[in-house]
Amino acid sequence: MKPHQTTLAVDLPFEQTLENFVAGENLELVQVLKSSAHDFLGIWVFGDTQSGKSHLLRGAVQAAQESAGFVDGKLAAEEVLEQLRFVADYGDLVAIDNVAHLQTLGEEAELLLFNLYQRLFQNQGTMIVSHSAPATTLDFATADLNSRLRSFAHYQIQPLNDEQKTAMLKQRAEAKGYLLDAAVVAYWLARGPRDIGALLADLDRLDRASLSQQRLITIPLLKEELGY
Repeated sequence: MKPHQTTLAVDLPFEQTLENFVAGENLELVQVLKSSAHDFLGIWVFGDTQSGKSHLLRGAVQAAQESAGFVDGKLAAEEVLEQLRFVADYGDLVAIDNVAHLQTLGEEAELLLFNLYQRLFQNQGTMIVSHSAPATTLDFATADLNSRLRSFAHYQIQPLNDEQKTAMLKQRAEAKGYLLDAAVVAYWLARGPRDIGALLADLDRLDRASLSQQRLITIPLLKEELGY
């Protein structure tokens, strides 16, 4: 008889909040994003792909609720410009994810970004930007935009250690409605890829295998599905 397991909500998106971000060595940044600024606050978040930049930006927007706006620079050009036009006039807190992609969109995108900065600065709002590296590595055609962005407080996201990766994976599993055994994660981390993106992709594969086979996520299932 197979063990009973609650149906997993594997197709539901994981809500990215500041509360469920595994901070590790990034606690100061999380606390800054949670704080209520009384003056203009410019924050430049940088780090490797899958380091959690998007999670933090979306979490900050979620915490601010109706008074916040979000722009994803990786969307199609017209979608990005539409989002920029909207936030240019709306929101006390605005997050710009993947800001480097705006360089490819021409003068309108840079002007909208500059006007957004001016509005938030004058209204004592908050502007959060993400990129893979510090602001000095980008060179917008608008010189004044470069100087404004380079003045932001810079925070480099520090990678998680194994204990923190374990906490992240168990948290994601709990959000889907089940418990992930620490022994399974320990075996997994000792043999499989260690970057966050690969771990989360593998977790999705295990979710689906567990559902389709009506089995708990165990070391034997991990071996069968992931080959580690």
